[in-house]
Amino acid sequence: MNYKAITFSCQDKDSVQKFLELPGRLYSKKELMQQPEEERKILEGTHVLSHYFTVFPLLVLNEQNVPVSRAALTVYPEDTDAYLGFFESENDPKAASLLIKEAEKIAVSQNCTKITGPIDASFWIRYRFKRNCFDLSYTGEPYNKDYYAALWQKAGFEIAERYYSNHYRKVKPSDKNSLFSARLAQKRQEGYRIESPSKDTFDKTLIEVYELLIELYQSFPAYKRISRDEFVSLYSYLKLLIRYPMVKMAYYQGKAVGFFISIPDYGNAVYGKLSLPDYLRILRIRTMPKSYVMLYMGIDAAHHGLGKALAESIKEELQTAGVPSVGALIRHGNINKDYFHELIDYEYEYVLLRKSLV
Repeated sequence: MNYKAITFSCQDKDSVQKFLELPGRLYSKKELMQQPEEERKILEGTHVLSHYFTVFPLLVLNEQNVPVSRAALTVYPEDTDAYLGFFESENDPKAASLLIKEAEKIAVSQNCTKITGPIDASFWIRYRFKRNCFDLSYTGEPYNKDYYAALWQKAGFEIAERYYSNHYRKVKPSDKNSLFSARLAQKRQEGYRIESPSKDTFDKTLIEVYELLIELYQSFPAYKRISRDEFVSLYSYLKLLIRYPMVKMAYYQGKAVGFFISIPDYGNAVYGKLSLPDYLRILRIRTMPKSYVMLYMGIDAAHHGLGKALAESIKEELQTAGVPSVGALIRHGNINKDYFHELIDYEYEYVLLRKSLV
């Protein structure tokens, strides 16, 4: 089979449509976690973060002019790393290699010395490849075909970062952890307030989370600072998905110093264009969740031990709810990877890859 690689602009409506339609051919309806409207905005340069970067979309077409592989290379001014994301492909090393070689040419022309990925344009959108447990997925997870990482490694990429998600069984009354419960009691005695926001205070809470994580996440790969308004625009949707008892904020002397954000696991119900039945399904899940996803956690480094206290407060809520949960996307080496290890059923694995162009 002969292939050709092309780059295209947002004015090329046919190529844009081919780019957007490829995931629907590769995944079953149950697997698909695509956000086509967000992808379209990235391609058109109208996304809320588009002013930070330049995107070069790529397609590999077969002899029938049908797309078999796609990606988008993102370049930031004054950054020698280029970022390859929105990758989808048939299990064909020849097609994937051709796509990646084309991305490398563009990266070199933009004075980049490395390509890191998968990163869908921004740290704030989506990144990482999943490596195992492909029969299981959860809301917020970077889901992909099981051969994607191997295709990249065949093209010369190496693993740069590892991440894990822990699946926790239901918490039973007998699941006591004296260290964590003591730490929660200690922090409360020291004057910390650990509480959940309400519908009326969530907008304020989101700003407090921004002010914490904009500093705490700086060491993460591909991190780029964004404005408060941009952050709120990206994450205000959480207000529609969360159950407030499963969000915890920690305050000390009136200042937010930690957060723990969990949402019900909606599977892929929240992705794509939503119909009335989709909204009703989301409402049912929100009313009676069967599991939770612990998506985001951050602690001001000056407040030692607060992470265990926040985790214990969430564990208490999970025991009351009587459902399992997932501790999502923990960077290798982070201490919270081993929180409540006795409750872990199994572990998901993810990678970020990098290739030097020098």
